[in-house]
Amino acid sequence: MNRQEVLKFIQENQNEKLLDFYDKTYQKLNDLNRSIDKLTLYLILTVFVYFIASGASVSSFQVGPVTISDVSIIIKILPVLFGYLLLDLVIKSLHKGEVFTVVKLIFLAIYKQDINHKELENDRNNLFTRIILPFSYTVELSKFSTQKLSVIGGCLGVLLLLPLLSLMVLPFYFEYYMLQEIYRHYYSNTLGKIAFYLSIWIMLYVIYYLITTMMANYKDRKVELT
Repeated sequence: MNRQEVLKFIQENQNEKLLDFYDKTYQKLNDLNRSIDKLTLYLILTVFVYFIASGASVSSFQVGPVTISDVSIIIKILPVLFGYLLLDLVIKSLHKGEVFTVVKLIFLAIYKQDINHKELENDRNNLFTRIILPFSYTVELSKFSTQKLSVIGGCLGVLLLLPLLSLMVLPFYFEYYMLQEIYRHYYSNTLGKIAFYLSIWIMLYVIYYLITTMMANYKDRKVELT
């Protein structure tokens, strides 16, 4: 559903229906925020577990009541788990963007806010929009892009954002690092081969999903501009 379809839906429905739909999408946005936070935490924990398990001094590993004597099993399985968590995070994050757009447009319609075309973008939100929507770090950080800052403040903001942008590449690098380790040390093992190719398949799907979604969004924006 692109923005033109959302605006048409708003025009064709009465205020009561809009309120009901707004409540449902608002709750879904809340749920997606919590789910994305959990997935991010799980990804970080997976990285820590991997480096602990791959330590030379570790001979066994305990997960709750289960003790794993062969640590190499964890090293082989974690790339698959990490890839799956990353895929889930990407899918839910992109879906959150769609839900966020719907919730924001309905909010603007219900509360009679003036719709500025610049604010239709998900990185452009006025004060009332940020207050009414569920808390999100991305929404809070995006408010700096709408504020008029001094030259020093703008340069400082760019320097602070650069590490955040690098975090987008870091998960792919870490997956590449784990796959390298499997190929070097465990590729001759059946489980190692399965984990190696399964991880590559998942990561290719992540890249495919990102590219197709960006292309679809680009086409939608071109249609809206014409």
